[in-house]
Amino acid sequence: MKKFNLRLKEPHLEVLNDLKEKFSITSNKEMVDKCIKSALSLKKNDLIFSSIKEKCSGGCYASEPQFEVEMNEDTFLQLKKIYTENDFDDYQTVDEEISKVIRCIINFFEEDPKLMKF
Repeated sequence: MKKFNLRLKEPHLEVLNDLKEKFSITSNKEMVDKCIKSALSLKKNDLIFSSIKEKCSGGCYASEPQFEVEMNEDTFLQLKKIYTENDFDDYQTVDEEISKVIRCIINFFEEDPKLMKF
């Protein structure tokens, strides 16, 4: 298992709260896990991580560690691969890179929560 500190901005926490309410989930960690699994199972990276949608419009580095996330190594490596395949801004740590990918996933499900898979 891989552990890291997920870095989110306030709007992402608000989206998580909305999604938790919509899907009757109480834990941020569980909701993040559902988002990640749903995004990976969709196999639509070009839609989720399009360069137009995911370029920062300010405050790129304003995300703060929110809570620790634990995931299996394969999932972590898939998220790392997504980061390297997309034209994201450079970050100093792997935690920040993976957090960027997860923020993109959260943004995607804010717009299209019906695509969540359980």
